[in-house]
Amino acid sequence: MAGVEKQTLTRKEIIHQKFGVKAIYRIEEVHVSSNECLYRCHLQLPEFSVVSNVFKKKKDSEQSAAELALEKLGIQSQDDDDDDITVDEAWNDIVERIKYIFSDEFLSADHPLGGHLRAALQRDGERRGSLPVSVIATFDAKINSRCKVIDPSVGSDPSLLMSYVMKAAAKLPDYIVVSPHVDSLRRKKPYPPAIIKALATHVKSIKVEAVHIQCTVGGEEVVKPVTLDISSGRYYLDIIAEKLGLKDGSQVMISRTIGKTSSGYECRVYAAMPKLKYFDNSWKAREKRPINESSHLEKSRNAKASFVCGLDIHGDAIVASVGYPWRSHELEHDGVTLKSFYRICCGMSPNGIYKLSREAIIAAQLPFSFTTKSTWRGPFPREILCMFCRQQQLAEPIFTLSTAPVKPMSCILRSYQKLKDSESDDSEYRYVSKGKKETPESGTGYRCEVKILSKSQDLVLDCSSKKFYEKENHAIQNASLDALSWLSRLFDEGDVDPLQTCYTSEHLDMVFQQRILMKEAVPRGHFRNIDERNEYEDQIRIQSITKGSLVSICYSVYLDVDADFSSDGKSKKELIESNEEIEFEVGNGSMNPHLESVVTQLAVGQYARFLTDAPAEDLFVTAATGTQRDRSDIAGFEYCVRLLGVKGPTEKQIEADFFKPSLSKQRLEYVVKHIKESSASTLVDFGCGSGSLLASLLDYPTSLQTIAGVGISQKGLARAAKRLHSKLNKGACNLKSIILYEGSILKFDSRLHDIDIGTCLEVIEHMEEDQACQFGKTVLSLFRPKLLIVSTPNIEYNKNFHKSAPPNHLKNRSMSQLPKFRNEDHKFEWTRKQFKQWASKLAKRHNYSVYFSGVGESGKADPGFASQIAVFKRKSLSNVVEKVSEGSMQPYKIIWEW
Repeated sequence: MAGVEKQTLTRKEIIHQKFGVKAIYRIEEVHVSSNECLYRCHLQLPEFSVVSNVFKKKKDSEQSAAELALEKLGIQSQDDDDDDITVDEAWNDIVERIKYIFSDEFLSADHPLGGHLRAALQRDGERRGSLPVSVIATFDAKINSRCKVIDPSVGSDPSLLMSYVMKAAAKLPDYIVVSPHVDSLRRKKPYPPAIIKALATHVKSIKVEAVHIQCTVGGEEVVKPVTLDISSGRYYLDIIAEKLGLKDGSQVMISRTIGKTSSGYECRVYAAMPKLKYFDNSWKAREKRPINESSHLEKSRNAKASFVCGLDIHGDAIVASVGYPWRSHELEHDGVTLKSFYRICCGMSPNGIYKLSREAIIAAQLPFSFTTKSTWRGPFPREILCMFCRQQQLAEPIFTLSTAPVKPMSCILRSYQKLKDSESDDSEYRYVSKGKKETPESGTGYRCEVKILSKSQDLVLDCSSKKFYEKENHAIQNASLDALSWLSRLFDEGDVDPLQTCYTSEHLDMVFQQRILMKEAVPRGHFRNIDERNEYEDQIRIQSITKGSLVSICYSVYLDVDADFSSDGKSKKELIESNEEIEFEVGNGSMNPHLESVVTQLAVGQYARFLTDAPAEDLFVTAATGTQRDRSDIAGFEYCVRLLGVKGPTEKQIEADFFKPSLSKQRLEYVVKHIKESSASTLVDFGCGSGSLLASLLDYPTSLQTIAGVGISQKGLARAAKRLHSKLNKGACNLKSIILYEGSILKFDSRLHDIDIGTCLEVIEHMEEDQACQFGKTVLSLFRPKLLIVSTPNIEYNKNFHKSAPPNHLKNRSMSQLPKFRNEDHKFEWTRKQFKQWASKLAKRHNYSVYFSGVGESGKADPGFASQIAVFKRKSLSNVVEKVSEGSMQPYKIIWEW
């Protein structure tokens, strides 16, 4: 009987086998550029959801999401190629691969190892043809993968990997000469002379700029430029070995790629390799980790080099961009300057990744709060976190979303009042803050947990925000930013105890194990941004431009060179960074606080110049565009800045700072209350925008059967359709139909006549006043809803928003500069009296009653509600039906229907 072939299930098939149709996959498009689109998958399971990273193919994102779900469930998948390979088979593969590397055929291969072999054959004396084992371990992917089958920890321990290579080579005594004392391999039988002659080429001497990281007696590192003079016929690893004080290239350890030069060439760290001991036991037995000889430990640990490459480096190190590429026999090289080295270092921290992405090393820094797409600048927190994990050789971060049902607003307000009443009792307050989770404001709240694991699946960071957010994406981005902020503290300040597992319980549930991320503490003070964050909160209190505003500036930053170090004895300025126009959001930490404290006190068009103390050397070298200088030459930074423009904080941002729940949520609750009281079955939202009200209504059980939205913006309606489609895909809906119409709310469409409820929330202020009157006439005389709810900002309340400005707000800025309305797009904002006059006149003329209310504080005392509301109730349908039936007008165009 024929053997049954083993069938392997994919990760997605395992999920389907366990959950069936309860596993819901949703693909999200991520637009990287105008012509490139990636895909991210959201997988919803009955108990939790996960979000994949981005991929070029949809199916890859689905498999990734399924894999994350399996990890959370503790189920191991079996679809990796290497999972079916035994340890014995892995050893055999390594042996065969080494034999092939030293074959006649491979010598001419367009493989990096082929270039190294050809160069090794040009070496003199007994080193001729000897290939350093570090080269094989670094550049052969198959040997790497098979060694990971034997022991997964080889990914973080290159000395263990090299030991396995030597061990496997020892099984080829008739073919390979193993030289354990010099950690190299060579072929026992010489290559045919004809092959050697055919491959012989004349190589020109070259000079390669590199960076030398020297360890001093005191334990500090000195970073200096160095030139590698690679003469014709010499192996470049031997040249590097000489610079490091080593015998030859076989003693040089090669790191993974740590970054790229400005021209796109790979950079690596080269340092002394610890000598390895080898074991006499059978190679088939499971190996123990080799013991490193202690000679290399006599030198001081090179913290900066260790930080850059993630390995434990002792003694000097060289950072260079030189080596043999794929598909070429030529030695490829590029210069590594101090600036390019420090830019690589900068890009290894979350703060540095953000600085480089904004192309503002001095002026920008990682924000401490995430805002919406319209105001966030630079790569999103999620993308920064993924970039950081890849650079640090960590597994991709795992994002797990959870949801929570929501209490009615009345319950939330009661809970809030109880909390306020108990604030005087310290023990009660501590219990509430630690024992109770924050409740989402309305609808469904999302909370995200981020886990970062090492390649060997050890926990590095577990971060879970206690806050709930309206949208999945906001929960993911804020959780990512929380994790990034913690990691930035580690990298920028180096003040976290590396031997302690750290926990926090203020607004995060977090576990962090630095010892998994690094064996030693990160170099203290690395890329710290001039000691500024401690004073940040004090500085923003004296600003004149309000928090949340978008400022556009042009600036230049100069090094102020001390006269004692100038050739002519006079102080000089050297430009290190400039930007003709760049935008920042005020108050979210994205701008250098020194710069922000000045910019926020300027009027548009004004210019300022100021000085700061001398910065850290790595900061100004990273940004410098000209001559490199020692820190001792520098007196300080000189900033020259001009304020080009200011966009005030959006209406949504202003309201979010003042109201919990937000005004939009309170307006939604107000509408839902009237729907339930009136048992309405039809609702039309006039001026529906991007569909936030309609989409939110899907979260509430009501009597509604049909809802519709009318808008004039095609872009807004497209967003509304996408938002509604997304929500409808997630779960059941009690509605029978949803329709989006394109058209002006100043025009009548007979299809929407005699509806139960009409809403027009925060819309009329975007029209001219005469158009607002026209809308009121059209909706009450022709559409004739049984109930119409209209809300608009109360301009009298705006003075409360301006109270957040400092006492010198009016002194530094003229009244004309102060924002008149909450939104730049508002054509008007009415007082309570004006709003009542408008509504009362319309109600009287069209046979409606009207009463007034609002949301946002109390309407009983001045200045009233922040958002004022008029509720029109129809008295009768008299004399209107005939007018409508005379001609069935349908000017609206259906854009989307469900």
